Amino acid sequence: MPYKLVGRTTLQKGRRLWELVGRLKNFGVGRLVVRSAHDHYPEPCFYRIVMAKPEMDTGRPHMDEDNLKGSVLVERIFRGRHDGVVDISKVAYKPDFRLVHRHEEARYIEAYKNYKPEEVRLINPVLEMPPLLKLVAERDGHAAKELKVRLCRTAKNCRLAKEGETPTETFSIGLGKPANPDLYEGIL
Repeated sequence: MPYKLVGRTTLQKGRRLWELVGRLKNFGVGRLVVRSAHDHYPEPCFYRIVMAKPEMDTGRPHMDEDNLKGSVLVERIFRGRHDGVVDISKVAYKPDFRLVHRHEEARYIEAYKNYKPEEVRLINPVLEMPPLLKLVAERDGHAAKELKVRLCRTAKNCRLAKEGETPTETFSIGLGKPANPDLYEGIL
């Protein structure tokens, strides 16, 4: 009889953190752990366990039979940036962790030390108004001829140029260079 899968699929591959560190000496203090959710980033991402304290049976029966709870402090290296010591107790129950072997630890640390972040792009803080918006603004009596640029929070490696800085990226209004210029001959 064929298997019928019910429910949604998950992107998490691995074991729970407590399954890994529960078998190690001193609960894995000093060892490196990687999450499979961070594998798609080109920058180095890993955790070094600083302190692990599982919530064990404290006299109450069946309190934590699956070893899902406890407090874990780690040094987090996320996308090549050292975030310091953080508490990951809220995500330790997810089956998403993989223990890095001792002979692979040097490779992860070397990748972190040799990582050079991308250069920050400077964006011009003002942009020329599109022609139709400029006509509407003139008709309504507005004096502004430029638009202020606002970057969304998810914009990576770019920021608005401050006073005195020259922007590395400039944007202009227009259609750009057409793929087939012959189509636009004779058009004003």
